[in-house]
Amino acid sequence: MNAIIVTLLIMITIFFLVLLLLYAISADQRQMQKRFEAMTSEGNSDLENLKKVKRNRDKSKHKVLKKLGNDLSMSGILIRPSEFLLFWLVLTVVPSTLLFMLGANIIFVIIVLVFGLLAPPLYVNKKRAKRVELFEQQLIDAISIMSSCLKAGLTFQQALVSISTEMPNPISEEFGRVVKELKLGSSIETALTRLSDKIGSQNFMMIVSAILIQRQTGGNLSEILTNISGTIKERFKIKNEIKVLTATARTSGLVVGLMPVVIILVFMLFNPDYVTIFFESNLGIAMVIVAMVLELIGYLLIRKIVNIKF
Repeated sequence: MNAIIVTLLIMITIFFLVLLLLYAISADQRQMQKRFEAMTSEGNSDLENLKKVKRNRDKSKHKVLKKLGNDLSMSGILIRPSEFLLFWLVLTVVPSTLLFMLGANIIFVIIVLVFGLLAPPLYVNKKRAKRVELFEQQLIDAISIMSSCLKAGLTFQQALVSISTEMPNPISEEFGRVVKELKLGSSIETALTRLSDKIGSQNFMMIVSAILIQRQTGGNLSEILTNISGTIKERFKIKNEIKVLTATARTSGLVVGLMPVVIILVFMLFNPDYVTIFFESNLGIAMVIVAMVLELIGYLLIRKIVNIKF
């Protein structure tokens, strides 16, 4: 019974991951083809052609794969979505399958399978969150450089170049990509909007919105950026205060999530019979599944409560 369950889990996992991999590869091929068509197409309006290609690309590419590509880029992992899905597939299937074929403990095989399934996306999300947080911390200095360049009489594009060359990663890398897009003929509005969508930062979105509005209506951009800098500083201050106030609750959520896992591992080391008995009957397996679902719901509820968005 246990062997059948593990086999079915492995087969289902392989099936869905292979489907995702094939779809990602086909999406990459379609994207490359459309880029080639955009480069070779002739017309009077290059901007309209680029907009048309962008609309077609966005329609053809799945939202999940597009988000995955943005997450990989923002996390600093320089691989394509299809390559990441292939790595995910190998890490999920190969270790658990080998352990199962070698006759390892069923519970250990399931743990390895779940680890391989969850570890890659969690790692990407963790790295992305750290880089986004660092990016936001660098925004104050970036605004200062941009404001100084504008006061000195430089153009907005020259201010972007200064940020990409004078500041550390990740903000220099991201603004460097914006500068490259501008050199390739993209508009400032398109390049900044694309970067804002990729990062998903409310603070940076506020800066981009102010820049786009100023370019349409006019005004002193340097003064506008200075005011936004003060607003961002206040937001950082409030965010840090919230972190301090919710530290205990976040620790409680972490304990709630890890305590059952630690207890099971301790039992597996000192008295495995306490755990294996649950996998010897359908009722025991059902109890384990219900307990895991309730545990996950509790953890997500606590995380939802303590993660305050503003």
